[in-house]
Amino acid sequence: MKSSSTSQEQHRSGLLNTTILSSAFGSGAYYLIPGSGSPDWYSLPSLGLGFISIYYGIKAFSIGWRYTREFYRYVKAISEGTSHGDAGFLTEAEAKLAGLHKRRPGSHFVGVLGKSALWLHTETHTLIIGPAGSSKSSAAFMPRLALDPGSCIIVDIKREFWETTSELRRKKFKHRIVVLDPTSEDTGYLNPLDYIHAFLKENSPAVLTLVRGWVLQSYPEPPEEGANKFFRDGTRLVLVAITMAVVATCPAEHRNLATVYRALTNETFLNELLMRAGQCTLLNGEIAQMAEDLHRMAFGDDGAAKTYEQFRVGAMQAMEAYGPGNYLAKITSKSTFDFADLKQEKITVYITVDFANKDVLGKWAGAMLWLATDQLVRANNNVPVTIYHDENCNSPLYILPTLLTLLRSYGVKYIGATQDLEDISRVYGKPALATLLSETDVKQFLAPIRSQTTLDYLSKSLGEYTAMAESFSFTEEGVKESSSRRAQALQTAEQIRRLPKDAQIIFYSNFRPILARKVQVFAMAPLRKQIAPNSMYGGKRYLKPVEVVIRRTGARVTEKGKFMLSRSRKWPLIAEYLIARSPVKRILAGTALITLMFVLGTPHLRWEYRFTGHHTNSGTLFDCQYVGLERFTLDGPNCPVVVFRKIKLPDF
Repeated sequence: MKSSSTSQEQHRSGLLNTTILSSAFGSGAYYLIPGSGSPDWYSLPSLGLGFISIYYGIKAFSIGWRYTREFYRYVKAISEGTSHGDAGFLTEAEAKLAGLHKRRPGSHFVGVLGKSALWLHTETHTLIIGPAGSSKSSAAFMPRLALDPGSCIIVDIKREFWETTSELRRKKFKHRIVVLDPTSEDTGYLNPLDYIHAFLKENSPAVLTLVRGWVLQSYPEPPEEGANKFFRDGTRLVLVAITMAVVATCPAEHRNLATVYRALTNETFLNELLMRAGQCTLLNGEIAQMAEDLHRMAFGDDGAAKTYEQFRVGAMQAMEAYGPGNYLAKITSKSTFDFADLKQEKITVYITVDFANKDVLGKWAGAMLWLATDQLVRANNNVPVTIYHDENCNSPLYILPTLLTLLRSYGVKYIGATQDLEDISRVYGKPALATLLSETDVKQFLAPIRSQTTLDYLSKSLGEYTAMAESFSFTEEGVKESSSRRAQALQTAEQIRRLPKDAQIIFYSNFRPILARKVQVFAMAPLRKQIAPNSMYGGKRYLKPVEVVIRRTGARVTEKGKFMLSRSRKWPLIAEYLIARSPVKRILAGTALITLMFVLGTPHLRWEYRFTGHHTNSGTLFDCQYVGLERFTLDGPNCPVVVFRKIKLPDF
C-alpha cells in the first residue's frame, strides 16, 4: 500500500536527523577523550557527548527499524502474489524442462514457443478450433499427415488433403491409398450392409446392434430433444425392419442401401420383401417377427396405415441420398475394402466430400466414420490408427461424444476440427460439447478467433492471476496513490480476439496454457517441397520463407519462426521507493554540504588557547589546539574559533 502520510515523512526525516546527530556527538566524544596526563574532570565532556550519541543512535535504530518494516511491506504489497490466482502462459524454459522441445515417437509438431519447436504426445484425442482462414489445413492437418507414418482415415471436405499428401504418404510411408469419392469414377466402394451381413451369416445378435446403430446415425436425434419423438422412434423402427429384411433376403447384388430406399418408395416391392423376410428363421425368428409387424402396419386394415405413412415419409427422407439416381447409390453398392484392414497393413483412406454437395455427402461421410470406428473397435487390438476429421460439424458422427471414451483403449486417436465451439453445440448439443472438451487431451485454438462463445470460453479457461490495481485520490496534501491486489483475467475476450493472426492457444494435459506460433507446412523444411501443389490455388507450389527445419530428433527454429512472449515490466522497487519516499530536500542539502567540505575542508573548533613560552624567554609564545575530524595545533596568538581544513587521506 503506497501513501504519503505526514507521520511517515517525519519518520524518514527523523532517521536522517538522528543519524547525523548520533554521528556528530559520537565524533565529538571520540575527539574529546583526554590524554593520559589530563585531570579526571576532562573526561566529563567526552562522556556526556557519548551518552548523547548513544541516545540518538538508539532513536535512529528505532526509526530505521520502523522504516525497514515499512519498506518490506511496500515490496511485499507490489510483488506478485497468488491470493487471487496464479494463471500464466507456459514459458519456453518450462516447456524445455518438460521435454516438449524433443521429438519422440508418437509426438506431433504443433507450433513454436520462443526459439523452440513444440512436440506434443498424447494417447487420446485432439480438438482443433479455428475459423475460415485460420490455416487449420496447412498448419494443423498437413504437417501431421506429412509426418505421421501410421494408418489413418481422413475426412477431406475440399479434396485438398488427398491432392497434397496422398503421393507423399504412398512414397514416404509405403501406404496403400484408398479414396472414397462419390463424385469420381476412380473411387473405392464400401457397402455397410455387406459388413452387417457378415454377422447375420454367423447368426450373431450383434447384427441387431449394428443395424440400430446405423439407423441412428442415418436418422439421429436432434441436439435438443423436442416434440415428435414418437414419430422419430417409429421412423427408426421402420428403417430397422426394412434394413434387416434386405440384409436377410436379398442377394449380394441387391443387398444395398438403394434397395432399402426402393422398399420405402415401392409398395409392391415392400410387400414382397416383407413376405420373404417373414419366413426367415435367423436370430430365433426375430427378423420374421419384425417383418410381420411392419407388414401388418403397412397393409393391415386396423387403421395403422396412416401412422405407417408418416413413419415411411421420415424414413424415405433419411434414405433419399441413396436412391438409384444419386451419387451414393453406386459407392455403397459393393465393398472393395474394409476399415479393419487399417489394423493389418499401412493404409491411408481419404473420404472426400464435394463441397457443393456437402449437405448430402457430409452425412454419408459421417456414416462412413461410424462404420470405420465400429470395424476398428471390433478388430480388438491397439494397433495405432488416427482419424483426421476436418470440419466435423459438416460431416457429423453423432455418437462421437460417447465414442471418444472407447477409442483410446483400441489405439484409435481422433483429431477433429471445426470453426468454433458454437458449431459443436448446434450439431451435437451442449452436453456433447462438454464431453468433447473433457475427452480431448490437446485443444488448439487458432487465431483469429471471432466467435464470442469461443472467446468467452477461452478467457474463462485461461484463468485469473493476482494483479496490482492502482487508484488515486485528491487531498489537501496533494495527490495520493494507493494499490491493492485483485483478480484479473489472464486474457480478456477482447485481448484474445486481437491476438496476432499467426498465434494459437493450446491446452495440453496438465500444463499451463501455451501461447505459441502456428507454422504452415509451406514454411517447414523439407515438408514444403514434399507435399504436392494444390490445384485450388493454381497448381503452383507455394513456398514461404523457412520458419522451422524438421529433424529426426526435433526441429530447428529459424529467425523468421521465433515467437517470443512479451515479458511483464519489472518495477525498480528500491529506486522507486527511495526516490518517492526519501526526504529529498535534506538529501540535497546534505549532498551540498559534503561537496562544500571536500572543496573548502571540514570545520574544526578551537578547543584550547594556551601559553607555551617560558619566563626566561624574551618573547611570549602562544598556540591553539583544534578538534574536529582530526586534531592539530596552530601557532598563536591570533587563533580563529573555527578553522576549515582539508583532511589528508591515508595512502592505500
